[in-house]
Amino acid sequence: MATAPDFISGRDLVGPAYDFAQRVYSGPGLEPGADIDHPLAVAAIVDAAGFGDDAVATALLHDIVEDSTTTAADVRSQFGPEIGGWVEVLTEDISIADYHERKEEHRNRVLTGGSVTASIYLADKLARTRAIRAGDGLIDPDRLEHYWDTLELFAGRRPELPFLAELAEELPGLKPEDRTA
Repeated sequence: MATAPDFISGRDLVGPAYDFAQRVYSGPGLEPGADIDHPLAVAAIVDAAGFGDDAVATALLHDIVEDSTTTAADVRSQFGPEIGGWVEVLTEDISIADYHERKEEHRNRVLTGGSVTASIYLADKLARTRAIRAGDGLIDPDRLEHYWDTLELFAGRRPELPFLAELAEELPGLKPEDRTA
């Protein structure tokens, strides 16, 4: 198992969440391309903003249900009802087949889930934007539209949330992939 980053070491709740995520992301049943790097990036953003251990632990676990065979109930049994509930709010409803409808439902559910889930969701978009910009800067046009819709909705309804200014500054650096190629 890899050594935990400095911001995780020695923390009673964050350390076990990291260990749990590390085991899940190192085991069988993962979605293609899923790894712990993205949840770590989100957790680092959340931690640097001064959120408490419960939010940092949730950030480490926020994609675990979507990325693996782990369930929200598994998270709830390991980390309690608050973190399990936040992870559930941060998990897309895969029963909604249409991409745009699924993303719209998820944005609205996360936004009404409270400031912690909304902040982690924004940190997720910021971490993904930074990762894409560090590469070729190209993004699926539907995903880019979803990121802009997220920024517009969250800034309009909850302008006090963190990460909105950073996302607004960094999103213009992304370019839609050409689908005709």
